[in-house]
Amino acid sequence: MKKEKLDAKKEKGLSTQPAKENFVIRIFKFFNQYDKIIYGVAVGLLLLVGILLAFNKYYIVPQNEKASALMTAPIDFMMQGDTLSLTKALEGDDENEGFLTIASSFALTSTKNSANYFAGLCYLKLGDKEEALNYLLKFKHKDDIYWFAAQGMISDLYDDQGELAKAIKHAKKAAESKDPYFAPISLFKLGQLYEREGNWAKAAVTYKTIQEKFYDEYQKMGVDKFLEKALIKENK
Repeated sequence: MKKEKLDAKKEKGLSTQPAKENFVIRIFKFFNQYDKIIYGVAVGLLLLVGILLAFNKYYIVPQNEKASALMTAPIDFMMQGDTLSLTKALEGDDENEGFLTIASSFALTSTKNSANYFAGLCYLKLGDKEEALNYLLKFKHKDDIYWFAAQGMISDLYDDQGELAKAIKHAKKAAESKDPYFAPISLFKLGQLYEREGNWAKAAVTYKTIQEKFYDEYQKMGVDKFLEKALIKENK
């Protein structure tokens, strides 16, 4: 009997397959079935975005402005350069906060980043290389104008400690700078580190980069001699 019905459908040109449900209808069914969950998640996300925007506007921005204003005095102390002034720049005095306090008290602000950088500079000028390295490593923002200089100093400090691999790692970051004066110097330092590592191929490539991108500085710095030596060593 069933076979006869199927044959009859085929004769009339009717499909024997169940009609496929329209995609839009399925979407509506899904929303109708889970509408409370979907609306709940949407409201939750909107609330979260609102809280974050309010937190940024009413807390982060004012805190950052306050921290930026506090930076003036320690920067002035740092610029004086003597031991007492550098200590005041770090620790503050009876009237002013120092870089250390600013960095710890305004941890959620971008000013904290600058405070860490300047604290590292002060320790470096005071001859405390360990603390200088500690604070420079806390300097995280690559888009900050001081970032490449910080990487160069970190590289030098690791080099002083005899940690050649770490020195190379940070020298490579410093060499990413596009500054026409700082970049070739950083590249040259990187090439020197590669030489000491015995990696003459990478040293040669680094010196060639100076030649290709910063030719004026390449000539002034006499990099051609180092490139020639690296190429000779590489081919031995």
